[in-house]
Amino acid sequence: MSAPTTERSDAVSESRTSGRSWLTGPVGAGIAAALLFLVLWQVAGVVGDRIPGPGPVLDAAMKEIERGEFFYNFAISMQRFVIAMLISIVVGIAIGLAIGSSRRFDDLFGDVNLVGLAIPAVIWALLCAMWFGFADTAPIVTVIFSAVPFIVVNVAAGARSVPPALLDMSQSYDVPRSRRLRHAVLPAVTGYVVAGIRFGVMSGWNGLLLSEWFGSADGVGHRARYWYDANQLPGFVAWIAFFILFMVVTDRVLLERLSRRAFRWRDGESAPGEPAAAAAA
Repeated sequence: MSAPTTERSDAVSESRTSGRSWLTGPVGAGIAAALLFLVLWQVAGVVGDRIPGPGPVLDAAMKEIERGEFFYNFAISMQRFVIAMLISIVVGIAIGLAIGSSRRFDDLFGDVNLVGLAIPAVIWALLCAMWFGFADTAPIVTVIFSAVPFIVVNVAAGARSVPPALLDMSQSYDVPRSRRLRHAVLPAVTGYVVAGIRFGVMSGWNGLLLSEWFGSADGVGHRARYWYDANQLPGFVAWIAFFILFMVVTDRVLLERLSRRAFRWRDGESAPGEPAAAAAA
């Protein structure tokens, strides 16, 4: 009779432990932070007459959805963003591998990439608006200029992390350059590529909003600018909140999981691309 009783008590204890870990873990902390933010937002909306609370903002967002503006502008922005990020990933990986693997390329383009890191996205947005006008080209080029330097700096750091002894040995055995790249360099830089893409996505998404704000007739940034010029804060805040929410969800649901998967073989260590990108930013 004692064995079933012990098993039930163990099961109850495990259930309570898992419940406490869920409440005190990252999910519980995230929910608590979100609730605290909503409470503070509501208080700010009641106290201040120039800060719209969650209610008016949600109402403005629902009206944008009913008008069809939400899905239309979001689809346009996503199309531009996906095209620009695909180009940025290809270009960033190629340049990063060249800089990290070749001293000559590092001397030629290393400082240029640092200059790209130092230029804020708003400068690229203004320049591209003047260069390309109100068309799809300006937002796409802005995203590329904003994202590529972050991808390059991380991929270059990954290429430099490849043990020189391994490359020297492969050269001594006359291993073709393509095989060295495929079997020695690329596996070592995979995690750095994911980290670079993660920071590139965040920087590029900011660049997209700014470019559409200054030089576009549609898109998420343009719609936020529309309500800003109309001095309608609920509509403006609704689009900004959506912009921030989309970036956070994309990072947490997709990019962070990809980063953890890329560095699953380095348990207990931080992603090497993250410190590099953070320091560069």
